[in-house]
Formats: sequence, structure tokens, C-alpha cells
Amino acid sequence: MSVSFNGDIKPLFRTKDINCMNGFGVQLADYGYMSDPAGDGTYPDHANANHVYAHLAGTETPRMPTGGPFWDQSQLDLYRQWMSCGFQQ
Repeated sequence: MSVSFNGDIKPLFRTKDINCMNGFGVQLADYGYMSDPAGDGTYPDHANANHVYAHLAGTETPRMPTGGPFWDQSQLDLYRQWMSCGFQQ
């Protein structure tokens, strides 16, 4: 199953989540930002997508989305599949 950012992942983010995270420089609705291949000190590549996933899964704090409701396992799995299938637009 092919998973795309525009068709499958972006719609999972609510407008209020997008607006909130924009204030922190996290551009949840921007494919270029979310699929950026650059790494950082934590992740060797795709740091933006990996940090977002970690906040959604609760392995980095604060947990997203702020105040909940938090993503269920099927949503997390879909996001993970998007990453493992090559960050398709």
C-alpha cells in the first residue's frame, strides 16, 4: 500500500495542531519541511519527520497534539509506513 503525505498524512493533522506547531517552527502541513532528508544530533536523516513521529508517539515530550486526543496506533503506523516507504508526496 502506497502512503502519501498529501493524501494520507497531512489530513491527520488538525488545523489547530498545524497552527500551534507553526509557532514553534514545526511546519506540519509543509511536505518540504516534513520530508527534509537532513539529519541532526538525534537522527542521521529525516530529522523533522522523525521528531514529529516521536512527539506523536510520546517518546519525545511534550506529546503531540498538545492537549490530545493523541493519535491511535493505526495513525502512528500509517505515519511510520509513510516514512519507511520513502516519504512520498
